[in-house]
Amino acid sequence: MAQAERQAKPSLWLAAHFPMLGFEVQKDYQGAASALVEGHRAVQTNAPAREAGVAAGMTLATARGVVAGLRHFARDARAERDRLARLALVGYRFSPRVSLAPPAGLLLEVAASLGLFGDLETLAEALAMRLRQHGHETRLAAAETPLAALLLARAGLAGLPGDAKAAVRRAPLACAGLPAAQLERLENMGFHRVGPLLALPPAELAQRFDAPLADYLARLAGRRADPREFIEPPERFRSAVHLLESVDDKNALLFPMRRLAAQLADWLVARRFGAEGLLWEFRALRGATANLAVRFADPVRNPAAFLALSKLRLERAALPPEVMSVSLRAELVAPFAPPAADLFAAPGGASRVELVDQLTARLGGAAIRLLTRRDDHRPERAWDATAPTRSGRRGARQDAGAPPAANRPLWLLDAPRPVAIGEFQLLAGPERIQTGWWGGAAYRDYFVAAARNGAQCWLFRDRRGAPGVGTGEWYLHGYFA
Repeated sequence: MAQAERQAKPSLWLAAHFPMLGFEVQKDYQGAASALVEGHRAVQTNAPAREAGVAAGMTLATARGVVAGLRHFARDARAERDRLARLALVGYRFSPRVSLAPPAGLLLEVAASLGLFGDLETLAEALAMRLRQHGHETRLAAAETPLAALLLARAGLAGLPGDAKAAVRRAPLACAGLPAAQLERLENMGFHRVGPLLALPPAELAQRFDAPLADYLARLAGRRADPREFIEPPERFRSAVHLLESVDDKNALLFPMRRLAAQLADWLVARRFGAEGLLWEFRALRGATANLAVRFADPVRNPAAFLALSKLRLERAALPPEVMSVSLRAELVAPFAPPAADLFAAPGGASRVELVDQLTARLGGAAIRLLTRRDDHRPERAWDATAPTRSGRRGARQDAGAPPAANRPLWLLDAPRPVAIGEFQLLAGPERIQTGWWGGAAYRDYFVAAARNGAQCWLFRDRRGAPGVGTGEWYLHGYFA
């Protein structure tokens, strides 16, 4: 019964349209009048070009006649597809059902996501903000069918789902995504908006026009099912940014690095992972490369954390001159669990894990160690120095819940030193430690003692081979103060 109710629940589609996607993959289209060219025709123009009279569909020669200094770029359809696939990972933060709508759109089925975000307006604002952070102009619209949502997004007629049907009827037919020849034929017959076509009887429409148009209108109105293929995030992350000009300044590299860090964060969220290690690659104009590895004490998915530690490593790294491309690869990933908040933590301060990551980036991984307890009663073997982690998954067991040990000195000598017991006054003890028969056996009686200079010491009497208690050599093993 519950499954039938879920299936009967109406769908809600949120479409994202990127009107300048073809330009945005070019990286340097703003400012002067520019056109995107395919087959010697302008397929898209920016605002300065449109204001000067250049329109999509003009031949390049005509467009350059209208604007003498017109800049033009060859359309890169492959780069647009790649960028759209990366933007789909951004949408995956908001819904597990994300579908590509080439050449410049995404579709998200968000009915099940409203419980998490509260309402559609909040979800749409959060999605728009994320897409803007990736450098894309975005139009969003929602409707009960995917084609209706796409039509409204292309037409810039965003509204509430309850108003979508009326908005669809007002939408220009040019925004429907129909083939150019079919669109021209319909416009010659006087159809300029979608509403008059939807008002025609479906049977007569199918006889007068071809089947694809009737099928499109049926799916647009929800009279026919419109199944979609949803994306699956890639198993591995690797991405690159190719620069327009060579770069020698390390600070100038932070901009492409910031973009790659944001892409990695979206991929990690989609895969429910955190990154434990990154590998940056800087490739020079003449083929020289430099690699920069960054490690984290625990899995991280915050792009600001990626960039902060990478910047520290970058300051100390030797890069080749004239860097032309920057790539990022997730070397180590692990399931991500948000860290527990510390109720008494100082506001604005770095956490212990963040501090460890920063010190590691500055000093190197071998310079930072965490003291951990081991399952051994011998004092010199009861601890270990391991790579620091928040959870203790790697390295020695933390034993956070173990009972407190007996009184132990903070300063333990590297090796016990023979002493004369007459130089000390015994204060407390003995504590017997007898273990390690499998290797490095210890038969000792430990005492707290005071030296003549006032230092509080930790002594033991070695009982190995002694015929009875009270014999054996005395050793100094540590200092309390």
